[in-house]
Order: sequence, then structure tokens, then C-alpha cells
Amino acid sequence: MQLSPLNDLPLLEKAAALASAHGLELYAVGGCARDWMLGRESADIDFLLSGAPAPVVEGLEKEYGGRHVKFSPFLTVRYFSAEGRRLDFARFRKETYLKPAALPTVGEAASAAEDLKRRDFACNAMAVRLDGPGAFGLLDPYGGLADIKAGLVRVLHEKSFEDDPTRLFRAARFAGRFGWRLETGTLELASAAVKAGLPGLLSRERLRNEFLKILEEKEPRPALELLRGLGALSFIHPGLDFSGEALKGSGSRVRLAGIARRMGGKGGEFLSGLNLSRRETAELLLQAGLTRERR
Repeated sequence: MQLSPLNDLPLLEKAAALASAHGLELYAVGGCARDWMLGRESADIDFLLSGAPAPVVEGLEKEYGGRHVKFSPFLTVRYFSAEGRRLDFARFRKETYLKPAALPTVGEAASAAEDLKRRDFACNAMAVRLDGPGAFGLLDPYGGLADIKAGLVRVLHEKSFEDDPTRLFRAARFAGRFGWRLETGTLELASAAVKAGLPGLLSRERLRNEFLKILEEKEPRPALELLRGLGALSFIHPGLDFSGEALKGSGSRVRLAGIARRMGGKGGEFLSGLNLSRRETAELLLQAGLTRERR
């Protein structure tokens, strides 16, 4: 099946030409493929290569300016264009998890299909080939397209939430964004992960970051309702209350203050538990009306 990108075509074609010149396969992978399949533009384009990303990234720097940062343990290079656009380039990878909720140990994979196997959900385990005669061909080895058509979020293996409990929050975020539901087996695995306390193994920072991403959604309530039904919100705060006008407005900071305001006496404890900086916490407390401005 062919899937034509819906945005940034000149950039994709330039990257593809650079990859071809260095004998590399190049794919646009993950959320962008999902979004293009849904007929949406995607600002979040990640690239997957059959070899070291450096030659492609350095070529883009010459064309568009900017800079790059290498994350060698993760076989990734992050490129920032002169305009501030961020793009991630990674070679084919595989992952192992030494214990539940640990950050993965990354190694080289033999193919794009093997790389896709480590992804969070089937709907995100698709890639669009960008170089060569097979350009714009869709690689979908795990049935992501079928899940998109059925409106499902499905993990790729039964230890997915054990390996990375943040996937519980991402599953809810995608389901809420698109109006999808968790596939039956995935829902059972998610419920079991919560009952086993796996989200509690995550650092406060990782939990907070997933929560903030949900609050940045245009309409975060469906994702939060799903997480509340699973019992997962208790790992953020056992008294978390997003009812009424708590989520009014847009953006995570406005909504954090709204939730804290709704929680009243527990609002300060909720904000402190997010491990934000002292300044951010103080500003949110003031915004929520839970402290007075010093004069």
C-alpha cells in the first residue's frame, strides 16, 4: 500500500536523497504514519535508518542550518533546524528491559520490521519508506492499519505495560484523542498492570510528564476518565479531581491550576507531588488561588 506524506514533503525528499547517497534505507515512522493514514498533517516526524544517522543529519544542517545532538546510548541523533524544528533520527533498534519500568538497553536491529516490534502500540508500529523505488510504501507488519480502521489501541506483546508503565497513560491519551478504545486484551493487561502497582515504579518525573501530555490534549477528559476507570490516576494523586470546570481553558499549566483549585485543601499536595521546580509550583499555587501573592 502507498501512503503519501501530507506535510513537509521537500524536507522528506531531501532527507531521502541524502540517505540514498549513503546507501541507507530511510523511513518516517510512528505517529506521523498513523496521522497521515487518518488524513491529518503531523508535526511529529521521526526518522528510522538502516545505518548511522550522522550523514543524513549533517546534510540537513548544510541545507537548512541548525545543529544536532547525539544520544549515543540510544543510537539516536536529534536535529534542530535553524527555525527550531526538532527531528529525531535513529537507526534500526531493539530493546531489552532489565526490570519493570526501567529505561531500556538499546542495541542494533537487523531490519525496520524488527525495530517496529519494540513500539508501544500497533497503530504506532507503522513506517513509510522514503527512499528508492519503494518510496511511500507502507510497512505495517503488526496490523496497525486494521486497528486504525477499527478504532483500537493494542499493545504488541503481553509484557508491554510491565516493560514500560508509561504506556498506560499513552494508551489513554491516544484513545481519548481519536475517540478509540483499548482492544480487549490490552484493556485486561492495563487493568492487571494497575492492580500490580506497576505505575508506582515510575519516577515522579516520568509520571508527571505523561500527565502533562494528557493535559495538553485539546480535550483531555476522555483520557482521564479512562485512567480513572482503570485506577491509574491514583498514582498521580489519590484525590485527583478533574470534575466541573477544573479542565477549563487550554494548556497543561492552566489545567493543573484548575485541578488544584478544584481539589481545595489537597491542591497544594497535588502540585508539590508533581516534582516541578519551586518556582513553577509557587506560580501554580498562586494561579489556583491557594496562596497569596507577596507584597
